[in-house]
Amino acid sequence: MADGAAVVPEPLGFEEPYGVIALEPRTPTIAELLLRPLDGSLAYLPGQYVLLEDRDGAVAPRSYSIANAPRPGGELSLLVTRVPGGQASAWVHERLRVGDEVSVSGPYGSFVDDPASAAPRLMLAAGSGLAPIRALVEAALRAGARSSLTLVFSARTEADVIDRERFASLEQQHPSFRFIRTLTRGPGPPPHGRVPALLPALGDGLADHQVFAAGAPGFVTACAAAAEALGARRAAVHTEVFFAEPQPWSGAAPRAGEAR
Repeated sequence: MADGAAVVPEPLGFEEPYGVIALEPRTPTIAELLLRPLDGSLAYLPGQYVLLEDRDGAVAPRSYSIANAPRPGGELSLLVTRVPGGQASAWVHERLRVGDEVSVSGPYGSFVDDPASAAPRLMLAAGSGLAPIRALVEAALRAGARSSLTLVFSARTEADVIDRERFASLEQQHPSFRFIRTLTRGPGPPPHGRVPALLPALGDGLADHQVFAAGAPGFVTACAAAAEALGARRAAVHTEVFFAEPQPWSGAAPRAGEAR
């Protein structure tokens, strides 16, 4: 187990019914789905993911990272990207309605943190890769993290920035937290450019940091390489790759973001 990582229990794969209590567009391509347990709720660690499917089995199960730390009522937030040809994302974006019931199973994944760790943290996300990162940030701040916690979010344009107001509010509440958004295409205030190119300007090095990166494969690979080039230990660089194209589910636990 890497330093700063929480102990991950074996996935139980429980399936529970959940009701849709909100479904809101967050960007032109990403919707946030809020679910409430109708029976038992799934116990999970921030950073883990679940399988989502319809109650009739007409939509193949797809994996989505949970975008919130555990709540007393057991609610789950998922960020669902619309993918051309994606059966599950079309179901969520076009047919799912408030009041509908869905099936959720899990939890799965080892993209988790130890909130009690005193190491500074650098969180890197792009697109719906923000989901597990948001849960990790929420959990760390809730636990009273005193070491620095920096979140860098990459978006194409200002319209693609998720949770700007939420993170601005957290910055005001928690002096240890810093939120940076960078744009890769559209106009807007600086910074601009891809995350790996921005990392050297964030400090003197990452030798003592725990680094978490989530997003598309190219983004995650580039961020991990940049973090290690700045001194981060390989064991302290945690990654979660999100796949945009639909992929068949083999029955084994898939990776988060797979087959959207």
